[in-house]
Amino acid sequence: FNYSDTAFGPPVYTLRGVGFNESSPQATSTVGVYIDQIAIPFPIMTKGAMIDVDRVEVLKGPQGTLYGRNSTGGAINYIATKPTDQLEAGVIASYGRYETASIDGYISGPITDSVRSRLAIRSVTSGEGWQESVTRGDELGEQDKLALRFTTDFDLSDRTTASFSYSHVTDESDTLAPQLIELTGNYTPLLGLAGFEGDSEGSAVTPDRLVPDSDPTEAEWTAGRTPSLDHENNMYKLHLEHELSDRIALTSLTGYSEFDDNGSEYERGSIAGVLIADAEALDPGWLKGKYRTLPDSDYITTDYVYQDGDIDSFSQELRLTGTYENVVWMAGLYYSDSDVNYLTQQDFGAASNTNFSTGLGFSQLDNDVEQDTTTKAIYLNADWFMSEKLTLTTGIRYTEDEADYKGCTRAPSDNTSNTWNALFQTSVGPGDCLTLVSPVPPQGEPREAELAEKDLDDDYISWRLAANYDLTDDASIYASYSRGYKAASFPSLAAVSSDQLDPVVKEQLDAYEVGFKMALAGGAAQLNGAAFYYDYTDKQLLTKVLVPVFKQAFALGNVDESEVVGVELDLQWVPVEGLTLAAAGSWLDTEITDGIGFNQKSEKLDLEGSDLPFTSEFEAFVSAQYEWSISNKLGAMLALDASYTDGANSDFEGKGNSTLPASLPAFGIEFPSAPYSYDENYEIDSYTLVNARVGLQSNDGQWKGYLWGRNLTDEFYTSTTLQNNRSVARYPGMGRTYGVTFEYYWN
Repeated sequence: FNYSDTAFGPPVYTLRGVGFNESSPQATSTVGVYIDQIAIPFPIMTKGAMIDVDRVEVLKGPQGTLYGRNSTGGAINYIATKPTDQLEAGVIASYGRYETASIDGYISGPITDSVRSRLAIRSVTSGEGWQESVTRGDELGEQDKLALRFTTDFDLSDRTTASFSYSHVTDESDTLAPQLIELTGNYTPLLGLAGFEGDSEGSAVTPDRLVPDSDPTEAEWTAGRTPSLDHENNMYKLHLEHELSDRIALTSLTGYSEFDDNGSEYERGSIAGVLIADAEALDPGWLKGKYRTLPDSDYITTDYVYQDGDIDSFSQELRLTGTYENVVWMAGLYYSDSDVNYLTQQDFGAASNTNFSTGLGFSQLDNDVEQDTTTKAIYLNADWFMSEKLTLTTGIRYTEDEADYKGCTRAPSDNTSNTWNALFQTSVGPGDCLTLVSPVPPQGEPREAELAEKDLDDDYISWRLAANYDLTDDASIYASYSRGYKAASFPSLAAVSSDQLDPVVKEQLDAYEVGFKMALAGGAAQLNGAAFYYDYTDKQLLTKVLVPVFKQAFALGNVDESEVVGVELDLQWVPVEGLTLAAAGSWLDTEITDGIGFNQKSEKLDLEGSDLPFTSEFEAFVSAQYEWSISNKLGAMLALDASYTDGANSDFEGKGNSTLPASLPAFGIEFPSAPYSYDENYEIDSYTLVNARVGLQSNDGQWKGYLWGRNLTDEFYTSTTLQNNRSVARYPGMGRTYGVTFEYYWN
């Protein structure tokens, strides 16, 4: 299981190499995420899920016959700690590097004999950023997060219980600044091919700064700006359980979420920018759009993004569960409806591919998205106890997905509309949609630009077949075959042509798995193993496409056929009292077996034989924790863990030595075949992270205090490398952090 951030906030969840590296707000995940069994439809809404968690359940492989939504990669279910029958309270306070303070607290107990409540709060703030500008004294990376959850459980009768929960999450933290690796085009007349030596503080972008040292704190972003989030999420959940009889129970799960982005900012250019006064001095009249009216003391960016919008999501699930002699069965209905309204403003500033020597050009594009998505499903699952040793599992699900989509790229100023009209013979004005209608217009007639209105209506059947056999009381083997789907989805991006906004088709994954579970050393150890083969059809991914004038643009796409082969082992062992050891490892081999597509440079390639992006061949984890008594009341603890992640690619590695010819027939443009070699900038190096804790605790569990360190070796690692507008940049992970934590519990 892997978790990583994207350039625009939504996290990416990956299980066994199955993930969807898409960063738009309405992007859905290959891995379903749940809080107390209620599905969260969009990854951007999952922040704050870890507050006051009792446990986390991770299900690998296609899911959909047990609860919730369809998924190809698996499911993660965060189980919140429940209200208690007795009054309890606790607090966990930490202080660490970068002046970071966090506090977790809860209070739980009975209100009446039949009503119990629990309130949990978590706050994380830091007074110092962990990233530093390479050209000035600015810092970036401060945290400002707040999460709370209030839960009340009701015993309505001997057969009926209810649980209501309200969660609130805000995140106003700084966003990550990527590190510039390479300029892929010039920024004339302001920056030149290699860099602009400005006189004003913050203007300099020199060649020796294009490739930073292996230091995660070294980065660059537009001077005078602080890229940061402004997210708020409110979630309401109602869980009802009613025993219809001694054998049958009814479950109702109702969820409603409101997510608001009140204006978030993201740096993508990785350059400090240029003062407007300097730009005017170099080339009077060159500035376009909003930069003509901004103060001379402001800076021109090279690639900066603003976002604001909202997402509303409702879901309702009904389940019947029952037992009958040798079978345990479940039948469910699922319904969800989500509305997405988002505006993304892309500020290109000094980028040469939006400002031309002819005097035409623009500094900004606005992307509007409105999307209404509805999912309906029915599913059945049954465990058949064929004998004392053999259990068969059967499950099937039918799903219908519908989506209505409206989107286009708009002109925020007269410069933008004038440039569009000159380039494409359109007749648009400020505020109008610029996205071109795809068909070729009749000879001599202007091209049309309008709001793209699209819809999709899809249905599919997924299933699961499995068998488990108990070899002994301490060992079992299993085999399974399952099929899962990820629904088709629309993109949110700058679109020159309306076909860029077409949805990607649904992806299908057939999973074959065998494995074992075994208790060893008289129950002191547990060893699990699995081998699996995934047959992947139409895998969804974020890719590039060819567009007129600007040559390349982001788009969603599908890979025809690919496969994943893997082996997993994990061991947990308590060799002596107080000592717990754990180890886990996984090996993955991924390959595209059939597919033609574009890499991040918009080079058209035969992808056969290429690895799937963002899939490490080998990952391993080891940990050791030892607890011992110093006296009758006082104990000590020491914990160490290390994880290793093998290298991966953030782009397709075409196996040929030349690109494929490509064309834009609607614009009469041909791109001939050209020599090709994989760009090593898109390699993600392997890395090892080491963490530790050491401290004291009371033997009765009432308190503990400890020192901790994360990434103790200060290992440099990155999560991804992206080609943005005119640059290639990588996104680093945080370096060494350390601090102290104190926990205290009342019960």
